[in-house]
Amino acid sequence: MRYRMLVSDLDNTLLSGGARISPEVKDAVAFAVSKGVRIVLCSGRCYLSMNIFEKALGLMSEDQLGISFNGGLIYESLSRKILTDYRLERGLAFDLIDGLKSRGASVLVYQGGDLYAEHKSADIMTYGKGAMLPVNILNDFRELSGDVSKILVRGEKGFIRRVEESLRDTAAGRCNAFFSADVLLEYCPLEADKGAGMEKVCAHYGISPEETIAVGDQNNDIPMLRLAGLGIAVANATEEAKAAADQVADATNDQNAAARIIYSYFADSLIH
Repeated sequence: MRYRMLVSDLDNTLLSGGARISPEVKDAVAFAVSKGVRIVLCSGRCYLSMNIFEKALGLMSEDQLGISFNGGLIYESLSRKILTDYRLERGLAFDLIDGLKSRGASVLVYQGGDLYAEHKSADIMTYGKGAMLPVNILNDFRELSGDVSKILVRGEKGFIRRVEESLRDTAAGRCNAFFSADVLLEYCPLEADKGAGMEKVCAHYGISPEETIAVGDQNNDIPMLRLAGLGIAVANATEEAKAAADQVADATNDQNAAARIIYSYFADSLIH
């Protein structure tokens, strides 16, 4: 099989620790693009945050797409035109927000490119710094009008897992809930998962999922790992992501796993 596209998660997959792009990964991405390979970033991050990495990687052509909010939002990287934008219905959003707050969780809410919280806890401000976005402080989330893109909680692993379990009935069949990192719990629309986002991008480019390699490390990457012709979990991936993948890389994100995968599978690619 000659693969035509690579869809990669960002944090702890393509990025090294500290959300850095290593020179080796940057060079490998440029190499793949020169061979005619599509490189698409697929992340839980906001598209404005993803744009920073796309610019650094040279992925800013007119026909470059990105997959944001775990598949809930697809956009054109250069123009920032939004092609798909699924959201949590307001009533459901506040069922979740109220439930999370009552359990003492530090809640963050995305509405499009804007990030909101009701106070400046250490968890909230640490998340904002990592997301590379300002955190807008509200007196009450109900100051927001309309539906929201996603709801996120940052906290100690055991705590947020207990919170997720206690709200499972509220979320069941109404939204997707998953951990995007040990310390991050996310609630997204039912239509939003990385596999669904990848499928839409494949259709846009006329590339089949079977001609695509997906690379990830976390449980929110599982849908795209399963959908791709070749799903690869990096060596630092969760056990669940490794089990869902076709292969487990012999390198971690800090060992330039993404670069190794690119050179292994795309060295002979040339698409006109």
